[in-house]
Amino acid sequence: MEKKKTVWIGDSSGGTIPTKRVWQVTGLQDLAGKFAVTLLNFSEGGIHESKTGNMTFNTSKYFWDADAVINVCKYKTHSLMSYTGAVKNFYGLIPGLKKLDYHKENPDHVGFGKVISTLYETVHEKITFNIMDGILGMEGEGPSAGIPRNFGVMFASESAAALDYVAASMMGFKPQNIEYIYPALIADGLKPEDIETDEEWKNFKFPKVKIQKVKIIVKILAYSPGFLKNIFRKYFQVYPDFRDGCRLCRICVDSCPVQAMKLGKGDLHPEIDYSKCIKCMCCHEMCPYSVVYVKKSWLAKLVLR
Repeated sequence: MEKKKTVWIGDSSGGTIPTKRVWQVTGLQDLAGKFAVTLLNFSEGGIHESKTGNMTFNTSKYFWDADAVINVCKYKTHSLMSYTGAVKNFYGLIPGLKKLDYHKENPDHVGFGKVISTLYETVHEKITFNIMDGILGMEGEGPSAGIPRNFGVMFASESAAALDYVAASMMGFKPQNIEYIYPALIADGLKPEDIETDEEWKNFKFPKVKIQKVKIIVKILAYSPGFLKNIFRKYFQVYPDFRDGCRLCRICVDSCPVQAMKLGKGDLHPEIDYSKCIKCMCCHEMCPYSVVYVKKSWLAKLVLR
């Protein structure tokens, strides 16, 4: 504030819970009010389209408008990727439930690792610094069924990939087995031997970290028959829809960043062009009457319960 800069904190909820609710539960809303910090919902404010290789990403325009970006993440295990931290944190730049589409099309760690590393290649030059909170981290079947663990550490690096390499190693993983870390290092122009750490931490490993179950889950997903993955892709569906009671206020139509909605004369609610919809769920967030809701297929209900 002394340098007359505006501080933003931004995120987009990874599930169906509204981001504003996350601000409230985590205490960030109170914190932002105390220090005059602006909270930004990455599902609002516009979309920036980027293409890297054969992948196209719709990410928050707020991110690209910032003068400097500091990436703040948590130290944790992850049932699909084994470990996630600084590099995976940029997945939050993808608005709303569009995130689930990448999971749907890439149900194993190899395909999803490619998504994460390609997204990092797309955004990494914008990053100023990376900080990981490992004071209270997670072990076990993270991120949703993990166990809190007091690791008592903080990590910081100019390179998110280098940070993840060191942090994953200290948790007991082999970084070369985590699909996105080495490609992310290449994006940063680094090799493992280029990473500098204090001497006392070079070979450090936290004792008895519970990581065996996530390793097993990753192997099962990797070797699942192709037909099971195709079933998942076909029947895992999540998208916005309307309940009864729409008041035709047009807020959802006017706030849709890709103009996927239209309201015709005599309609009971706006129509959604699902071929255009990017599932950012801005309509869900913005509806003042809670008429827009998240509709799930039977498989999505089972997975996201």
